[in-house]
Amino acid sequence: MEQHLGIADRSMLDVPVGELGVNSMDSVAFLKTVNQEFGVDISPEEAAGFAKMRDLINRLESSVG
Repeated sequence: MEQHLGIADRSMLDVPVGELGVNSMDSVAFLKTVNQEFGVDISPEEAAGFAKMRDLINRLESSVG
């Protein structure tokens, strides 16, 4: 999953999302792209509960297989 998200530095997967410097507009656009690309339906409310990028990857792996 990491390769699909374009994460070159695996240590970034465990950085708290709030420390990544992403604004809310970028977050919404990213979530929309993730939903489209992976055929999932992750709501903004659910995504807000992801403390780290690894949480998103785990969610995608459980949905996509």
